[in-house]
Amino acid sequence: MKGFSLVQWGIIFILALLTALEPLSIDLYLPGFIMISEAFGTDVASVQISLSTFLAGFAVGQLIWGPLADKFGRKKPILVSLLIFIIASIACIYVRTVEQLWVVRFIQAIGGCAGVVISRAIVTDYFDKSNTLKIFALLALIMGIAPILAPSIGNGVLHAFSWEGLFGAMAVLGVLLFLLTLLFLPETHKDRDVATKTNVVKDYLSILKNKRFTIYSVIAGIVNGALMIYVANGPFLIMEKGGFSSDMFSIIFAINAGGLMVGSYITTTLQKRIPTNKLVKQAILMMTAMGAVLLAAMYMNFGMPVILFILFFYIFPIGVLFPTTTELAITPFAGTSNSGTASALFGSIQLAVAFVCTVISGIISNGTIVAVGITFFLCSALAFVIVFSKIKLDTEVIEAR
Repeated sequence: MKGFSLVQWGIIFILALLTALEPLSIDLYLPGFIMISEAFGTDVASVQISLSTFLAGFAVGQLIWGPLADKFGRKKPILVSLLIFIIASIACIYVRTVEQLWVVRFIQAIGGCAGVVISRAIVTDYFDKSNTLKIFALLALIMGIAPILAPSIGNGVLHAFSWEGLFGAMAVLGVLLFLLTLLFLPETHKDRDVATKTNVVKDYLSILKNKRFTIYSVIAGIVNGALMIYVANGPFLIMEKGGFSSDMFSIIFAINAGGLMVGSYITTTLQKRIPTNKLVKQAILMMTAMGAVLLAAMYMNFGMPVILFILFFYIFPIGVLFPTTTELAITPFAGTSNSGTASALFGSIQLAVAFVCTVISGIISNGTIVAVGITFFLCSALAFVIVFSKIKLDTEVIEAR
């Protein structure tokens, strides 16, 4: 990560915080679920719906902010979105029913997602193409750290200020990001033409026509789906079937998250020796092989320590795939008037495909670890089939729009 100036490091720091806003907004309030359910006189399952509405708002919001970033520049939409996020975070403190929380969390996500979407576009705007993978890898690293730290921070806030303090902490984070963006983040999209950005649907369809973008966006979604399946089934595998304590669960979860971070960290080193598209293929090959071994181990009823050991090496290549698929999908649009729109569509496709993967996982689930192993293997096998199919992806030229 050498070679960046102090100003560039400052911009990277702001982009990292903007990127971390999503996982922090999700994981920060998880420790408060029981307390929130008691405050509203409902069950935890109803509070969990607020997480689903947040993810829905995140998917919808990305499609809004990307075109706005191409039309009005990067900085103004981020500032407006952060204001929405701050107001919604404060509103969460004053809701009186769980249904109100669902709605406000949806609005909060629409505000919070702009920073994630536009940060990817800023990377391609501001940094040389030779450095984009380094930045995407660093942002992926931050995305791995945030879920580890957020529950601990949320637990501390919960003990000090009750559940309302969790949303107060989100509001404070929003204010901090607003000030950093206002004072230190430059406008990087200077050649925009407001008059030409009139048909958003046409822009999205135009981007989807590029096979490279579409294929790597779908692969990113499948990989993210595998990760979400792991997150959803982690307590089931580790505590219920493995018999480990909640403290051990946190340690095992942190170890696997560390594997993700190491994968992201070494990506830039690997890229010096291996072209990015080949790096994607090798990572998916490893993931598929580990998925097959993991399924076999589960089927043959191996001990949980062995299964968790294999699971680590299934998750590890995901850390490589997040930054590489992002770069391959987004960078062809760098320097065009559609870079923000492409970033938004990438994020929405990624989230939509991941959602489908989790739904299929839920359908397959029958309360056994073998069913979980099948979903892990299916995700990696599908990504394998797509990436090793004979589709020409790397020679396409994107016309500037």
